[in-house]
Amino acid sequence: MTYEILKVEYERLKEEQVRRIGFRDNLIYVALATAGAIFAFYFGGAGRAYTLLIPPFAISVLGWTYLVNDEKISSIGRYIREKLLPALNGHGFTGDAVLGWESYHRSDVDRVWRKKVQIVVDIAAFCVPSAVALAIFFGKESPSVAGWVLGALESLTVILLIGAFVRFADYSRDGST
Repeated sequence: MTYEILKVEYERLKEEQVRRIGFRDNLIYVALATAGAIFAFYFGGAGRAYTLLIPPFAISVLGWTYLVNDEKISSIGRYIREKLLPALNGHGFTGDAVLGWESYHRSDVDRVWRKKVQIVVDIAAFCVPSAVALAIFFGKESPSVAGWVLGALESLTVILLIGAFVRFADYSRDGST
């Protein structure tokens, strides 16, 4: 590949990364607004128990979309560091001078701590409202068999989403994966 092709590829990847970051970060606000609206509706009147089954489904979908976008954002960075940077080095460019930020921002001593805190925030935004809704639903209501089955499936979904947030966290530093 020529330098110009590599440069265009880098620019397009960074554009995609920026779009995905904006979309991913807005999903947190959508999840919180969804949970808030549904809880407000539920607590606003009687006979609305089954509305509590909406957050586990809706917010889990948002959480999964957030997680997939986060993984793609990380994959773009990994591709730049592992494939594009060596290709540039093959053309005589010094990678650290050309794409130094791609590794530098991952090298600080607080990265792992920040990533762990981010997992807690992600779980709080995408899983805790669902768990609270399910706890209220099962604790205060007398659900039908269908309610129990749906609630159990949604509980499993929330547990799997928590596991996915933990599993796919990228704690690596210094450009390593």
